[in-house]
Amino acid sequence: MNRKFFLYVKAFSDLGTFMDLIAINVLMYVATGSSAWLAATMAFRTLGGVLSSLFSGVIADRFDRRKIMIYTDIFRAIIILMLIPFPNPIMIVIVCFLIGLTSSFFAVSYSAEIPQIFGEDKVLETNALISRLTSISLVFGFLGAGVITDLLGYQVTLIIDAATYLISALVLYKIKWKTSIPTGNMQLSNGFKEKIITIGKDIKEVYSFILLAPMLLMVNIVFLVGAFAGASHNLGIPLLAENIDTSKQSFYYGLIWGVWGIGSVLATMILPKLKNLQGNRLYYTCFISAMLMSTGFITFLSNVNLWIVLPFAFITGIFDAFFTTLHATILQKTDNHIRGRIFGVGMLLKSLGFALGFVVAPILLEALTLPKMVWIFHGILITTSVLILFYSIRIRDKDGKSKQCA
Repeated sequence: MNRKFFLYVKAFSDLGTFMDLIAINVLMYVATGSSAWLAATMAFRTLGGVLSSLFSGVIADRFDRRKIMIYTDIFRAIIILMLIPFPNPIMIVIVCFLIGLTSSFFAVSYSAEIPQIFGEDKVLETNALISRLTSISLVFGFLGAGVITDLLGYQVTLIIDAATYLISALVLYKIKWKTSIPTGNMQLSNGFKEKIITIGKDIKEVYSFILLAPMLLMVNIVFLVGAFAGASHNLGIPLLAENIDTSKQSFYYGLIWGVWGIGSVLATMILPKLKNLQGNRLYYTCFISAMLMSTGFITFLSNVNLWIVLPFAFITGIFDAFFTTLHATILQKTDNHIRGRIFGVGMLLKSLGFALGFVVAPILLEALTLPKMVWIFHGILITTSVLILFYSIRIRDKDGKSKQCA
C-alpha cells in the first residue's frame, strides 16, 4: 500500500478531532451558558495532554508506534460515544480529559515515525503535505460539525466523529511498514520501580539534549508561549461566533475555523517550494510566522464584521500553518533514537502553555473585553518572538566571528 496513505489516515483521524472540538464546546456552552465551563472543557483536554506528554515520548521510543496509534484511535471512539447517553457538564469534562490524554500518545508516535517512513531528506515536503491534509480536515471537520450540529444535533456529529476514529484504526491495522526498532524495550517482567527509574533517565537525557542545542531550545520557548497565546483564540472564537449571531453560533464557529483552514491549505502548497528554507533560515521564518499569526488573531478577534473577520482568519491560517509546520520540521531533524522524546517534550510544552492559558484567559475575560484579552495573550507571543529572533541572530553573528578568529 502507498506510504502516503498513512498520511491520509491521520487526516481522517484529525477530521474526527476537529468535529468533536466543535460539538463538545457547543454542547457545553448550550448546557451551561458559562464561559468558565467552556474554558474548563479546553483546560481538562489540555491537562490530559500535560499528563500523558510526560511519558508519551518515552513510550513512543520504546514501543511499536503503529500499535500505539491504533489503540488510541479505538479508545477515543469509545469515550466520544459516552457523551450521547451522558451529556452532562461533568461527563463532558471527563471525556475532554481522556481525549487530551490519548491524543498526545497518537500525536507523538505519529510525528516521530514520519522520518522513518518517508526519509530524513523529505521531512519539510512531508510536513507540508501533513499540514495541508490537516487543514483540509479542519475545514471539513469544523464546517461539517457546525452545519451537522446546527441541523441534526450534537449526537449525529459525535457518531460520525467516533466512526472516523474507528476507520482510522482499521486502516492503520491494514497498513504495514518497517516500524522503528524500540531502544531498550522495557520487558513486562521489569518491576514498576525499575520502569519509573528508566523513564526518569529518558526524560533527563532529552532535556539535556535540548539544553545543549540553543536554537532548538529557543524554538521550543516560542512554541510554549504560542500554546499559551492559543488559549485566548480557542476560547475567543466560540464567543466571537455568538457575538456575530447567537442563533447560529455553531455555524459561524465552524465557518471561522473553516476559512482559517483554507488559509492553512494555501500555506502548505507554498512551503515545499521554498527550497532556501535551510539552517538558521528555518528558525527565523518560524519566529516571524509566529508574529504574523498573532497579529492576525488580534485583528479578527477584535471585530464582529464578517468582511474583516473572515479575510483575516484566512491570512492567520497561512502563518499559523507556517509556524506549526516549521516547528515540526525542526523537531524531526533530531536523531531517531531520541525523536519520540523530543516530540514528547514539544507536546508537554504545548499542553502546559494551553493549561496555563485556560486558567488565565477566563480571569482576564471577566475583567476585560474579548479583544483586550486577545491583545494581551498574543502581544506576549509577538514580544517573545521578536526578542528571540534578535537573540538568535546575535548568536549566529557571534558564532561567525568565532569561526573567523579560529
